[in-house]
Amino acid sequence: MNPRSDSEPGVVPGGQITPFAEVMKRKHLPALDGLRAISVGIVMVYHGGVEAVPGDLGVTAFFVLSGFLITWLLLREREKTGRVSLGGFYLRRSLRIFPAYFAFVGVSIVLDRALGDPWTVSNVVTALTYTVNYRNALGGFAGPIPHAWSLAVEEQFYLLWPLVFIMLANVSRTRKALVYLILGVCAWRAILYLGFGVPDYYVYHAFDTRFDSLAIGCLLAVLATSKAFLAWAPRTARRAWYPLPVLLLVVISRKAISPAWHYAFGFTVDSVLVAILVIQLLQLSSHPMWRWLDSRFAVWVGALSYPLYLWHIWGFSMADNLTRSASAPLNFVVGTLLSFVLASGSYYGIERYFLRLKARLDKSKQTKLALS
Repeated sequence: MNPRSDSEPGVVPGGQITPFAEVMKRKHLPALDGLRAISVGIVMVYHGGVEAVPGDLGVTAFFVLSGFLITWLLLREREKTGRVSLGGFYLRRSLRIFPAYFAFVGVSIVLDRALGDPWTVSNVVTALTYTVNYRNALGGFAGPIPHAWSLAVEEQFYLLWPLVFIMLANVSRTRKALVYLILGVCAWRAILYLGFGVPDYYVYHAFDTRFDSLAIGCLLAVLATSKAFLAWAPRTARRAWYPLPVLLLVVISRKAISPAWHYAFGFTVDSVLVAILVIQLLQLSSHPMWRWLDSRFAVWVGALSYPLYLWHIWGFSMADNLTRSASAPLNFVVGTLLSFVLASGSYYGIERYFLRLKARLDKSKQTKLALS
């Protein structure tokens, strides 16, 4: 009898792991909605008053997932058509991101004015131009919607990365360029923080010091085209508990080491560990231990993750005003419920219309390719 049979304790039985090569061929990747749900949950718990939970880990996870998904889509488009349509990419991203974001900004401007705290011109300009990250980086964590800094970083990535991707032309060049970018950004951040004493709020918010998290996600997607990587990836998920030590390492890196480590090197290391978790959980999403990542609730929260991120600040602010004398746990529960109400209004009232339009455009494009 094979000593490594499927019945061995801890070994993932056959049918409960989907090899990474097979996962990457699917139209919709499993477990990602659950990972989005976890990411936004971490941010909300932190902003809801539980400061022991490092909210920036949720943002780091979003960055890695964004880099991975966007690059995966670019690779699939180039594989199918031989090219990447910049116009089509920017149109799809605009339909996905702009309607909810600009609705949020507009409502926030009106509400803050009604509450006697009107926005300055610079606040309006930075919000509308997706430059909140550099306002925060140069002036500290300030302004009416400071959490929009991460959306600005992602938008700057969406603007620049497809151009770089097209110029690099092939997978080998892209892989090498990404490795150099990741190492370069990490070194740049360390030099700024440790060598020149640049404030932590700059290295935390600026695109030039945070692009490595997105680039690690991009690199993961590019590596997934390599036969050697695809042969190695299943080893990371042979046992269902393998993601747990990686999670522990993430917590140790983020919480148990000095701020100097965190602001100089920690962002990069945390992102690499998150990328490993993505590799593992994509393959283990069918296992009973991790199947909840694809549950209806996780998928629903994952779908709401973008508007939840946008609106949770207002949800918790409203809860503070409604439950002033209540306990902190009650404030958190009320704030969470209000955040879901606001996010649902954004998703079902605004976003779904534009997502359907985006889907029709994608379907029309696929039909034209099939007929050509």
